[in-house]
Amino acid sequence: MRNALLVPFLFFIFIIILPGSLLACWPVYWELDGQKNFFGPLISYEEEDGQVHLTVRPLLSSYDTPGNYSLLFPLGGGSAERSYFAPFYTRHRSEDASDVTLFPFFWGKTGERTYGGVFPFYGRLYNRFRRDEIGFFLWPLYSYSKGDGTTRTNVLWPFFSFSHGRQEGFKLGPFYGRSRRGGERRSSFVLWPFFIRDEKDLTTDNPKSSYWVVPFYMETTSPRYEFHAVLWPLFTSTKGPEKTEIGAPWPFYTHTTGKEERGTGMWPLYSRYWNGKDETTHVLWPVYAEREWYPGDMKWTQVRVLMINNYKVDNRGTFFNVWPFFEYRQAKEASVFYFPSLLPWRNVAFDRIMRPLMTLYEYRKEGGKTTANFLYGFYTKEEEGERWRRRLAFLLDVKREPEGLGFEVFSGLFGVDSRRIKICYIPLERKKGEVSPPADHGEGEGSSGPAATPDGP
Repeated sequence: MRNALLVPFLFFIFIIILPGSLLACWPVYWELDGQKNFFGPLISYEEEDGQVHLTVRPLLSSYDTPGNYSLLFPLGGGSAERSYFAPFYTRHRSEDASDVTLFPFFWGKTGERTYGGVFPFYGRLYNRFRRDEIGFFLWPLYSYSKGDGTTRTNVLWPFFSFSHGRQEGFKLGPFYGRSRRGGERRSSFVLWPFFIRDEKDLTTDNPKSSYWVVPFYMETTSPRYEFHAVLWPLFTSTKGPEKTEIGAPWPFYTHTTGKEERGTGMWPLYSRYWNGKDETTHVLWPVYAEREWYPGDMKWTQVRVLMINNYKVDNRGTFFNVWPFFEYRQAKEASVFYFPSLLPWRNVAFDRIMRPLMTLYEYRKEGGKTTANFLYGFYTKEEEGERWRRRLAFLLDVKREPEGLGFEVFSGLFGVDSRRIKICYIPLERKKGEVSPPADHGEGEGSSGPAATPDGP
């Protein structure tokens, strides 16, 4: 399916950029930093590091060789190991297993065993959903699952359930249930989740016992841990070997003390907490929040204002967003600026597929190269060393190269550079020795012509 879509688009791109094509003008066609664009921001194509990128926006497809793609983003996509189109189709493949779901049909193979079915009529699965085996007939009338030494049978799920094996028990809807896992755990409930009794880790030196009458009273106790709540979650108390925490009433007042964790909160006015070297502060929540944490030897920071304006420094670099106005990112020697920034998050697929539709101005700097794009290619700028190029839609294209200046008007109706002259879109090679426009024209101090180099954002 991917190749079937890719071939006609590549043919379209090949035709539209033939030299002298009258269609090769903004907004039907424009270029920026090696990327070819069609119909404003709707289609883009580029080859980079041996890979081909084709994107058809807003919701059609995005391709990267070898084999990664998105289809009707974010509903569908895939790679050599996985593909999906929610909620109807999924496929997974590994060295020893594969499965396909084309709702309501599904089939697969794990090891030497094959399985399949038609939901909800009949089916069987192996090594799926963290279970060794799952089967059903006229679901939810009948189903079963096997895993962790336990077989669970459901009749009219979720109302009636029976378990045997490592865990023994039964459940009658939310009305009553009980289970036992050997001597390790015993639990029961009445009118779940209001009345619950649970005992676990019974074979260890720290057995835990829980008794909940939600929301009036809750407790969990063990030799090394205590939790009590009255009118949960308003009044809570937690005491363990590592920390003691009180909420009275939560979240308006909280206090934590311990070896690693400590802090006090008086919501919504002020709170400050530490967990080792990590620190979190809130002032007039949600007006201001600040966080500092240390994964390994690195220091990461984040500041949020009104929950949507965000400044963050982490392993992906610097991220600064003032929603919905602008966004700035910096990583190593690369930086990018977007205006506006309607959806303030960092995601590779979203940035490539959806963000160009929502961005009126974009400025990039990577190494010694800078590019700018205003209004979907209406104005573009490229700079690298002494080379630069400016385009104003189909009206004017001015560039500077080591050989000298050049320009085109109306996408090649007339143009001159160091190598050729264009007349009525027909390129004519220049004879050696012909004088080209001087290299420093329009670049001197005080220049106001189209060759002047504007600053970044």
